[in-house]
Amino acid sequence: MKEVKFGVQLPIWDPTYIPKPRQNPHGTLYYKIAKPNPKITLKIAQEADKQGYDSIWVIDHLSKLPDNHMFECWTTMTWLAAQTSKIRVGSLVMCPLYRHPTILAKMCSTFDVLSNGRLELGLGACAVGSKMETAPRGIKWYGPKNRIEILEETIQILKELWTKEETNYSGKHFQLDKASCTPKPVQSPHPPITIAGWGEKLGLRAVARYADRSNFGFVPLEMIEHKLGVLKNHCDSVGRDYDSITKSAEIGVIIHPTYEEYVEEMKKRFDYNVGEGSFEEWMVDAERCFITGTPDMCLEQLEEYVDLGLSYFMIRFGDFPDLDGMRLFQKEVAPTYNR
Repeated sequence: MKEVKFGVQLPIWDPTYIPKPRQNPHGTLYYKIAKPNPKITLKIAQEADKQGYDSIWVIDHLSKLPDNHMFECWTTMTWLAAQTSKIRVGSLVMCPLYRHPTILAKMCSTFDVLSNGRLELGLGACAVGSKMETAPRGIKWYGPKNRIEILEETIQILKELWTKEETNYSGKHFQLDKASCTPKPVQSPHPPITIAGWGEKLGLRAVARYADRSNFGFVPLEMIEHKLGVLKNHCDSVGRDYDSITKSAEIGVIIHPTYEEYVEEMKKRFDYNVGEGSFEEWMVDAERCFITGTPDMCLEQLEEYVDLGLSYFMIRFGDFPDLDGMRLFQKEVAPTYNR
């Protein structure tokens, strides 16, 4: 059976659930953004390392509102790498507007050396919501076309600095004159680059050109299937081997040993949900976007993603800060693919 890898998305804010209105089904798994708890974040990371998960992932946000406390991505990754041993550590995803590419290249290479080759670099064109984070801080915001250009130029510069002794670069947004980056990363030819590209015209084209791995977020399976078709067309147009790009997805998982325990947990979520509609309708929304149920049910749902060609999953477990779901998944589901 095809090898499939599993990573864990870490809460770098308070992992307490607050149900959202039913018109936003993603809210069935989202966290309340409050004061972060480093003990919980570290506990989950070290357990993932112990359980044999492939990676842990940290988001990159500066906090949009004064009361949205959130750890900074790079500092958190470095802290976690120092307190784990084997697990890979990644950003999902980093915003290029926050760090100049020459500085980012140096940060990445240093991290890769100090972590003994465990860096996973996830990049994106910065979500529209990031505009709320940039304006108060005096960081220039760009429209989608320019953000994609900045993403592409950033990746070009990273690869040049990581693999060449000296780099000259003349782009629309960045210019380099005999720039260098030492030490070089441990991983050869460079740390893997994941691009979270959604836009069908520009975002997925950037994936086809530059990504080692493509990542899709919390969306229904049929949307991922459509996006993969668009990506394949872009690969054909730029002469890239579609199969050379690893396909990954962020998924939410609520897993329980029995169906009765699963339904009981979901009813608790529904009871606090401020949306309208019946429990059955709410469950349809939740199960459409996430993997839920018993181990056998979760395996059956996961197989649909694997059949599309996805082979890497970054999981946000629905029972955090409890560790039962993460342990159960690794014991009952993951071994099906990685015996």
